[in-house]
Amino acid sequence: MKIWTITNQKGGAGKTVLATNLAVEGSRAGLKTLLIDLDPQQSATKWWEARDAETPLLIKCLYNQLIDNLNSAQQQGFELVIIDTAGREGLKHIEAIERATFAIIPCQPSLDDCRSALPTVDIIKNTKTPFAFIITRCPSSGDDLQEARNSLSTIGLVCNTPTMERKCYKRAYAENLSVCEYDANDKGAGEIKAIFDWIHSKESRLENTQLTRAVG
Repeated sequence: MKIWTITNQKGGAGKTVLATNLAVEGSRAGLKTLLIDLDPQQSATKWWEARDAETPLLIKCLYNQLIDNLNSAQQQGFELVIIDTAGREGLKHIEAIERATFAIIPCQPSLDDCRSALPTVDIIKNTKTPFAFIITRCPSSGDDLQEARNSLSTIGLVCNTPTMERKCYKRAYAENLSVCEYDANDKGAGEIKAIFDWIHSKESRLENTQLTRAVG
């Protein structure tokens, strides 16, 4: 079972929007997908409860319930679990990162956001969990994206595809949809699919590398 934990202590990074979109993309890819909402604000839960679609499934839980819920998810045959964490509070409870097969740090393209991600990076590195940055909410012009890529790439992997500041993300979320459900032809839908495929590919390569080393 793959467990993708989306985490960043800084608010406004786009954790919930990324989590909900990736969870829908997981279901669209044919994976039995579960979205776990650990954020006390329960934004993902409110989005999910207003949906008509039956997938992905979602559960909200406290941090001290996470391990039991992950074990239950595995027993029920879930193939992908995406965990939407809280902000600063989430750094006090590292089970969501320790149990992850891959950690995802959404980060807006500003110097302040890049610096604010460092405490999260330190925790992830201490758990030895593979991770990558997804640059989010990029402006359509200017050097912000490239500057963020340059800065973050000195710390860890950076996904090739960012999410741009597009109306479709806000409109889809307001209608309790993913961007792919809202408009499959929108550029935002292409971004989410590319990000999902990139994470899936990176994780598979890591698994193959670890297996090769173990056999060797």
